[in-house]
Amino acid sequence: MINNIDSDCSLCLRCGRSIDNDFNGVALLTVIAIIASVLGLQIAAQILCIWLDGRKIHAPGTLVKLPNRTVHVQQSGSGTPAIVLESGVTATSLSWSILQAQLAAFATVYSYDRAGLGWSSATGRQCHVSQMADELHQWIEALRVPKPYVLAGHSYAGYILRVYAQRFADEIAGVILIDPLTPEEWTKLDRAQRGQIRRGIWFSRAGAVVSALGVLRFCLWLLRRGNNTVPRRVLGSFGSGAKGTVERIVGELAKLPKRTVRLIRERWGHPKFFLVMARYIQALPACAAEVSGYEIPAHIPVTVISGAHQTGIRLSEHKAIAEHSQHGRHIIAAKGAHWIHLDQPELIVQAFCDMAERMKTENVVVSK
Repeated sequence: MINNIDSDCSLCLRCGRSIDNDFNGVALLTVIAIIASVLGLQIAAQILCIWLDGRKIHAPGTLVKLPNRTVHVQQSGSGTPAIVLESGVTATSLSWSILQAQLAAFATVYSYDRAGLGWSSATGRQCHVSQMADELHQWIEALRVPKPYVLAGHSYAGYILRVYAQRFADEIAGVILIDPLTPEEWTKLDRAQRGQIRRGIWFSRAGAVVSALGVLRFCLWLLRRGNNTVPRRVLGSFGSGAKGTVERIVGELAKLPKRTVRLIRERWGHPKFFLVMARYIQALPACAAEVSGYEIPAHIPVTVISGAHQTGIRLSEHKAIAEHSQHGRHIIAAKGAHWIHLDQPELIVQAFCDMAERMKTENVVVSK
C-alpha cells in the first residue's frame, strides 16, 4: 500500500511539474506575441506617419534630377558672385536658414542636401570625399551657377571643399571655412577618439531602431509641446554622453526659425537619417586620410573662421590653412563655439563681402 501511495504521489508531482511547464511556456509565448504585436503596430504607425509626412511636408527647395540621383537645392537671392554653401557632417540645407537669408540680400545663394540626407536621394555608395566633391560639381553644372563662385562650408565640409578647390580651381573665386575639420584631427586616432567613433556608430544605429519604432517621433512630438520629461528619460537610457550631445544639438537648433526646426525634426523621424550618420562617423578616419593629399591652391583667397573653443593645436592648423593662401585670413569668432553660422553669421557675411569687393577691384568677369 505504501509503495502504491508513493507511486501515486510521484505521478502527481510529475503531472504538476508538466502542467507548470506547459503554463510557463504558454505564458512566455503570450508575452512574446504581445510584444511582437505592439512592435508591429508601432512600426506600422511609423510607416504611416512617414507616408503622411511625404504628403503634407514638401521640400522647401527644388529637386534637381541628375542621371543617377535627385538633389535637393535651395536657391535664393540674386547677384554675383554666387555663393555655394556646404553643410556639416549630417546637416542639411536647413542648417543655413539664418545665413542664407542674410546673404540673399545681395547675392545668389545655393545650399543643398548631400546624398542620403534631407530630401536628396541616396546613392548607396560608401563615403568618399572625392565622390562628394564630384557630386557637388554635378548639380552646380546642372543649375549653371555663374562662375567664379564662392564656396563656404562648415565643419566636415572643410574636407569636401579642400578636394573640390583642387579639382575645380578655375571655377572658384574664394573659399570660406567655418570651424573646419582638419585631416590631422582624425588621421592618427588616440584611444579616446576610437571610443568616440565606436559610441557614435552605436548611438546612430540605436537611433535608427528607436526611430523605426516611432519612439523618437513621439519624443519629438512631446518636445514640441513643451514636455521634456519623457524625452530626457529616453536619452538617459543611452548614457550621459549621448544625452549631453543630443541636448547640445537641440540647443543649437533652437536658434533656427521655428518652421525650420519643425522640418528638421520631421527629417529626424526617418531611420534613414541615423543610418547615414553611422556611415559618416565610421568613415571619418578614412575620409581624413583621403583629404590629407589635397590642398586648396594658393592663388584662391581663403578665410578660415575658428570657434574660440578650439584647442591651440586646432587653431594652429586653421591658421596654417589660411597662411597657405596668398590672400588668406584667419579669424577667431568670439561668441558661441562650433556653430558660428548660427551665433555670428555676420562674420561670414563680411568674409563674403570682402571677397566680392576684391573681385570687383580686380575686374573679375563672371560668366552668366
